[in-house]
Amino acid sequence: MNFEEAIKKSIKSFMSGKLPEKLREVQEQDFYYTPEYFDLLEEDLDEDSEPSAAKKKEDMPDEV
Repeated sequence: MNFEEAIKKSIKSFMSGKLPEKLREVQEQDFYYTPEYFDLLEEDLDEDSEPSAAKKKEDMPDEV
């Protein structure tokens, strides 16, 4: 297995919710970036977004 294949395998495993438990045991601390973290981040970003046309209209200065 080359490096690129290992990265792809790691990402697929992470996205399916599998975390490297042995690494967690060695580190003796919990992971900061978990699938749940990214789910919450996505929800926050979705809530903050506005329709782009309305946002552009609000940001434009009044013409003189």
